[in-house]
Amino acid sequence: MADAHDIQSWLNGDKLRSQKIREQYPLIGLIVALVFVYIFAGYQAAKQQHRLTDTKKEMLDAKFRYMTISAELTNLTRQSTVVEVLKENGSELRENNVPPVKIEN
Repeated sequence: MADAHDIQSWLNGDKLRSQKIREQYPLIGLIVALVFVYIFAGYQAAKQQHRLTDTKKEMLDAKFRYMTISAELTNLTRQSTVVEVLKENGSELRENNVPPVKIEN
């Protein structure tokens, strides 16, 4: 019977109004505030981690785009490719087959 009375006193708030519990209100408030700060910090850390992951993905994507463009540029500026483009466009320029000569004094 005492157990039922004890539970009922917690449920109707009699225990919360007792002097011993009222003395602990500041401590309970501090604990609640620290719990909220802890939860908030966890959410902020998760949010920052997601941003970091997204930034890493963007950076990797930019790196692959750079490598693709660099390879295309290298291919387009090869001597053989330039000669082919000149022939296709009907240019009269031709590749020089004579090696350069060094002039000495």
